Amino acid sequence: MRFGLLVMLLVLSVATASALGYRTWRQHQIEDALAIRTPNGVQEAFYVRLGGVDQWVQIRGEDRCNPILLFIHGGPGSSETPMSARLSAWEKQFTVVMWDQRGAGKTFARSGMVGDLSLARVAQDGIELTQFLQRHLQQRKIIALGHSWGSMVGLRMVHERPELFSAYVGTGQVVSIPEGEAILYARTVAKLQAAHNLAGLARIKAIGPPPYRSASDLLTVRALLASYDIAPERDFSKTMTPVVLFAPGWSLWDIYQWQQGFQASQDATFHANDSYDARQLGADYGAPIFIINGAEDQNTPTDLAKTFFDGVHAPEKQFVVLKDGAHNAVLTEPDAFLHELVVHVRPTVVRGAPRCRDRPPILGVHTVP
Repeated sequence: MRFGLLVMLLVLSVATASALGYRTWRQHQIEDALAIRTPNGVQEAFYVRLGGVDQWVQIRGEDRCNPILLFIHGGPGSSETPMSARLSAWEKQFTVVMWDQRGAGKTFARSGMVGDLSLARVAQDGIELTQFLQRHLQQRKIIALGHSWGSMVGLRMVHERPELFSAYVGTGQVVSIPEGEAILYARTVAKLQAAHNLAGLARIKAIGPPPYRSASDLLTVRALLASYDIAPERDFSKTMTPVVLFAPGWSLWDIYQWQQGFQASQDATFHANDSYDARQLGADYGAPIFIINGAEDQNTPTDLAKTFFDGVHAPEKQFVVLKDGAHNAVLTEPDAFLHELVVHVRPTVVRGAPRCRDRPPILGVHTVP
């Protein structure tokens, strides 16, 4: 028996070592494939001090003269940096900046759960990051792209400091949490009834309509609705798991902390934004506004986003619907999303922008190694 146990432990050790070795090999392979080799390219990752917290930033692009696009992730706490390989084609047209907000990703791994995760505080962090990027990359304005919760952050950033931004792009656009959740609850009930899913109906009726009592109740409703989502959304976790697992520069500990940060941030902020309504910011924006939403978005209703968009006043605005996309279209349909960015957004932001050689020299910046 003792010998058998030793053999089992040996086999397990060899299998674990082999799996870890394969993971390391795949990470190096992917890192080499993604390497930026153009003469004027940029490939950096480091911590920046924002709002008193060291926050992780990744900057990648094939030409520093391209417009800067700051990707503001969802959540709160749901860093999309380990999935950024999905956006590698974007790096030909934009300098793509991924930012792990406080309470998320490598920022959580380094700093843990910080005291203030309010929308106002995260938006201020984003403004500070924007000012850093202006100096570091020698550009006067940047594009803010907000996904889901990130659309709440990005919209507030652009509304407060429009002079810093060449455009705002929202996807999975949050408009009103009370209205949106009521719509989604009703749609979930309707889908369960149409499918004669009696068990699901019993679960959702036991929870009751929003506002929900806990994050668990919200996630239960989301899971019931997700079972009727389009295939790319139903398969989202399966598709993204290998992308995250083999993400270059992300250790298994980083991935564990990435998951922990999401859960901790969700728990800490569950009731904080129950009354959020983007219309409370007012209708006037000093920068161009673009919304690119999936037609089948079952988390942030596209029809509600369109109603909000119609009431916005901006120097330029466009609303685009991705017919084959849903809430995570930015990651499930990255090429289609890039096409819309290149057709609609890029011409607006490069129009009238200073030529690269005319930009001022880089100013002193403070980074945390």
